[in-house]
Amino acid sequence: MLVEIFRFYLEGLLLAAVTMVMLCLLWILWRAVTKKDKTILQRQAFLYEMIMVAILTIPILSFAFMSILVVLKAK
Repeated sequence: MLVEIFRFYLEGLLLAAVTMVMLCLLWILWRAVTKKDKTILQRQAFLYEMIMVAILTIPILSFAFMSILVVLKAK
C-alpha cells in the first residue's frame, strides 16, 4: 500500500514538473515575443521569478495530480 502511494506521488511529481516547465517556458516565450522586458536585468529578474514560482508550485501540484491519479485508479 505504501509503495503504491509513493508511486502515485512520484507520478504526480513528474506530471507537475512537466506542467510547470511547459507553462514557464510558454510564459517566458510570450514575454520575449511581446518585448515586455527592456533590459537584461529585467529579463534576468523575471527568469529568477519563474524559477521561484516553479520551485514553490511543483510540490503543491504534485499532490493535486496524485489525488487525480488515485481517483482515476479507483474507477
